[in-house]
Amino acid sequence: MEEEIVITQYAVETWMKTVATGEFHYKNVLGLERVLTPREDNRLRGIILELCKAEICESVGRRDGWYRVVDNGVAPLDFTKLRHTDFPIVLPFDLRKLVFIYPDTTIVVAGSKSSGKTGFLYRTAKLNMPNIDRIKIKLLSCVEGGQEMMYDRFKAMGIDLAVIPKFIYPVDENYHDHIKDKNTIYLIDYIDVPDEGESFFKIGALVKKVDHKLQGLNSVAVVGLQKPLGRDTAFGKEQTLKVASLYLAMDSQKLKIVDAKVPANKKLHPKNMQWTFVYDNEGTDFLNITPYQEEY
Repeated sequence: MEEEIVITQYAVETWMKTVATGEFHYKNVLGLERVLTPREDNRLRGIILELCKAEICESVGRRDGWYRVVDNGVAPLDFTKLRHTDFPIVLPFDLRKLVFIYPDTTIVVAGSKSSGKTGFLYRTAKLNMPNIDRIKIKLLSCVEGGQEMMYDRFKAMGIDLAVIPKFIYPVDENYHDHIKDKNTIYLIDYIDVPDEGESFFKIGALVKKVDHKLQGLNSVAVVGLQKPLGRDTAFGKEQTLKVASLYLAMDSQKLKIVDAKVPANKKLHPKNMQWTFVYDNEGTDFLNITPYQEEY
């Protein structure tokens, strides 16, 4: 007969404070993944209930048995160490003439299929390369289409990826894990979820994770998202709008500012401004950019 485990409140609380990360199931506490005896199970659940009452942890409420550790260690903001507030990122369409971009913020480019979303990110890399001594560039890419296509598209912009310092990283999930560097423009192509339907709600949470990792780095992320044709918001809908300092929508030959938190000119808010454009042959530049006004 297998010996019963002695589970103490001290051991469970110590595990939560030193080992637990994110959400966890109570059977994972102290590495108790094996089937607990009814007595052990009741003991462990009782201890966790007491720790919830003490606000050490809380139920996440989605499914029975799942919890998270309550974070009580946050430090107050120190406003004596403010940085220069304008982040020196250059964007296509001369958007910086219209929008102010703070450091540690996220720009979202939501594009329908073949609308130019990837081209926007590549062009942003090109436009910011003259400042690479001050602001690094990291393109986190799923490399859709393969390395050869990516090489050709950058070569059409005058960038030989075999010669310049490496700045492209093959990443197709958990992009927030790679956001660690200060003074960096992160270009993310693109955040998606593995399956359709209800999973699309996760996209907004993934964008928020990216934004959270930027805090304190004096860096900015430009995040590509997929969206349905003709709709302003990406898959994930309004949840993807929440943290964006600038939110753009792209359809075939059209770009729209869906939202901008801070206009460059306080007397001219660029929300809902739109432009039409055409690609060059390689799809790496935007030509014939013309203001567009919807007819009602």
